[in-house]
Amino acid sequence: MPRSFVKLNPVSLSKVMNVIEDTLQRPWWKEPMLWLVAGLPAIVVVASFITYFIAANNPDPLVNAGYQKVGMAPGKDMSRERRALSLQIGGELVMLDGTANLKLSGRLDTMPAQLELLLLHPTHADQDVRVQLREIGNGEYVGSMPMMLQGNWQWILEPIDGAWRLAGGLTLPLDGGLKLGSKEFNNHP
Repeated sequence: MPRSFVKLNPVSLSKVMNVIEDTLQRPWWKEPMLWLVAGLPAIVVVASFITYFIAANNPDPLVNAGYQKVGMAPGKDMSRERRALSLQIGGELVMLDGTANLKLSGRLDTMPAQLELLLLHPTHADQDVRVQLREIGNGEYVGSMPMMLQGNWQWILEPIDGAWRLAGGLTLPLDGGLKLGSKEFNNHP
């Protein structure tokens, strides 16, 4: 069987040699494979730094409702709510003209000198409101509301020492007063 050879004419051979020489003499930044091999990982590194800076500058808010980690799952610490239930603590909250008025009742030895009312926004932690209520006598407390609030909120009422806690939900503005009590134990935030 005869062998067949491909014969290249001198013009074709010179074209092939020119292509080979151009490839060998091309600067590295003009090589497409280099951009695929090194460029894609470089883009990923830049994107990871951008993601890190977004996460570091916009952290998620922390939970502010007495949760603790039990095993691998977070669990609600209900001991202070149980204490309020055993002391039969309750009250009525009225909010009018930027003032919060509270009438507190219960089997307490002495009424706390100051209470803290937390109004927690359900989705925006930066809108949470902390109201200091001071006693004016006979279990009555008063504090100033920093702004007019509207919508659904979670509330937490506790003394400064944190011995007990009442919690629940409310819709603002209030129509009349809001009964606060341990019966709302199961509707805590």
